[in-house]
Amino acid sequence: MFKYKGYLWVVKGCEHYDEQVIAFPRYDLINQTKIKDTCKALSIAVELGVVKYDECLKMNIPAVRRDEIEYVLNPFDRGKWPPLPREILGILEALSPSELEDVGLTGSYLASTVLSNIEPRDVDLIIRGKNTGFKVYRILKDLRDRGVAKPLQGIGEYEGTNLETRIKLLQNRVLEGVINDTVYSIRVVSCIESVKPTCLEKVELFNGEIVIAEEVSPLVMPYMYIAVSSDLGRILVRSLRMRFSEIPVGTKLLVSNCRLEHDVNGSTYISLDNRECIVTLS
Repeated sequence: MFKYKGYLWVVKGCEHYDEQVIAFPRYDLINQTKIKDTCKALSIAVELGVVKYDECLKMNIPAVRRDEIEYVLNPFDRGKWPPLPREILGILEALSPSELEDVGLTGSYLASTVLSNIEPRDVDLIIRGKNTGFKVYRILKDLRDRGVAKPLQGIGEYEGTNLETRIKLLQNRVLEGVINDTVYSIRVVSCIESVKPTCLEKVELFNGEIVIAEEVSPLVMPYMYIAVSSDLGRILVRSLRMRFSEIPVGTKLLVSNCRLEHDVNGSTYISLDNRECIVTLS
């Protein structure tokens, strides 16, 4: 997270430019409120003049100049963390000191360090590095198998899907759930440092049914699968959205207005990340 023009912004993904970072405003520092809706966040970014059409990505993106950022909330600076629920501390205690260095705190708990009116609710962790992420996954899987951790039930937001799809996909997700009354969400990222975006040659919109045939990266962002489509054959499906992590093989999905992206390296894949994309269980 970083401060820019009266808002706390959340950096999205691992791909950024040398002079700019792709991010969305998430917290209003003046009114001490959370911006829950992506459309509202994008409209704020438009008003602040940071949204531009990116020829490389073939879409409008909010990009803030790095040299205009006022300060950064470093998720890996554990000395700045507020007290965490004992359920989360119990998971972290199973990690070695070197593994703990790869665990960062984000979301409302991190925002509460500068926003006095924000009441921390869900614990959002980010883990850089697959090995530490897989270890945390195994801990959570054991807790789920023993009934200590449970799937998230109360859904306040299901952008990009419908409510039924969101709830059903959550049933199989281990990296997002509830322990006692503590809601947790853990994102494992494959990048240690940011990299420049891979440019696209062409973008189309795809509508149709796909069946998840193979897991490529279901636990680590970006989440990727091989799917089968009657129109496209075997096709890579990818997303930065955690709601599309841990999708079981065999799941049938109906996708509407999702981008079929052809990049300069010759790869073609379905992206589930554009705002117009809707994914529902078929």
